[in-house]
Amino acid sequence: MLIKHDHRAAAELAFSRADRVGDGPAAANLGMLLEYRGELVQAESAYRRAEQRGCAAGASRLGRLLANRGDLAGAEAAYRRSAELGDADGAFNLGVLLAERNELVEAEAAFRLADEQRHPAATSNLGVLLEHRGDLSGAEAAYRRADERGDPYGAFNLGAMLEHRGDVFGARAA
Repeated sequence: MLIKHDHRAAAELAFSRADRVGDGPAAANLGMLLEYRGELVQAESAYRRAEQRGCAAGASRLGRLLANRGDLAGAEAAYRRSAELGDADGAFNLGVLLAERNELVEAEAAFRLADEQRHPAATSNLGVLLEHRGDLSGAEAAYRRADERGDPYGAFNLGAMLEHRGDVFGARAA
């Protein structure tokens, strides 16, 4: 959501009105404006309203806000709800959080869910997990998908993998 600075007040008014009548995406967008202004308590409240109304993006943004605050348990719960609601960013962020805790089986499942929704960074991270566990064909396929989706890490990892196995031309192309 990009709003010109001189239009933020009008956008906030519109989002507030829609939020008051129960619009989940409006509450999430209001939360973004509030977060941008540094009004984190109000932003959290708006994100929670959005999530309660079934807005996956609101749940995902709530998770990010909680993670930034250090509430990793709250962030995990919000990311899980976001992923359940079909948000690729929520699934990706859940995968990252779980991977950081070395819960690799669950992290892989979260990355796979986001990969199914064509999330480039999740696909690249899935490749990393597969490569570390020795599934090189699965990792290569994931890196190729990430590369095709524009993820620079997917391209780099694909190139490194191809170079390691002696495919210099393939590595250079990646």
